Amino acid sequence: MPAPFPSARIYLADQRGRLVTAQQQRLSTLNFGAYEAEGRAAFGRLRAFNEESLAPGQAIALPVAEATLLVLLPITGAVGYRVPAGPAGTADVEQVLVLPLPAGSTVHLHNPYDDAVITFLHLWLAPAAVPAAARTFTYSFGQLNNQLAKLVPLGGALPAGLHLGCFQGRCEAEYTTQPGGNQLFAFVLAGAFELQNRLLHAGDGLGLTHCAQVELEALSNNALVLLLELAP
Repeated sequence: MPAPFPSARIYLADQRGRLVTAQQQRLSTLNFGAYEAEGRAAFGRLRAFNEESLAPGQAIALPVAEATLLVLLPITGAVGYRVPAGPAGTADVEQVLVLPLPAGSTVHLHNPYDDAVITFLHLWLAPAAVPAAARTFTYSFGQLNNQLAKLVPLGGALPAGLHLGCFQGRCEAEYTTQPGGNQLFAFVLAGAFELQNRLLHAGDGLGLTHCAQVELEALSNNALVLLLELAP
């Protein structure tokens, strides 16, 4: 039987859901909370992909409708987290937190600073199996230099692997997915890339299905891209 034909879907930055108040700004690539739009449903196991900013000292409470793996990736500043009757702590820059959330719970996220805005990503994943405890993965910015650094490994109770890279202009990279029909979601945090012959700017996402290998080229200096490989 021939291999399925690769397919791709672009999620443009200016079409993201936007929630703006005096306390926060949330940009949602996929449907989340009150934001719901055609073509923005979950991408495989990736239920939600949010870029969030919180003003000094501010906090948000997010209800969890179904069992979820929450991935927190701080971009600027640390983010505090708390689950009632569950774990609590802080995820710092150069860390990735993977936090299991039971259905019916609430996760509280807060800015621990009184003089600075924080920005972070929170990704909501459908779990393959719920891990027993939160896990923190540590990396350094130096690891990202002109390569895709593995921050979170795919396998076991983790149904997604996360890579991050910071590239100078015209630097190239390749990524090969694991066998088994995994999907790949790319998101540009800064700069611009050509990825699988598609032009992506900051805030753009690209979902790829049946794509065994991807090629990317940075089109600007200090261009930052995240790759999320999703198990079926």
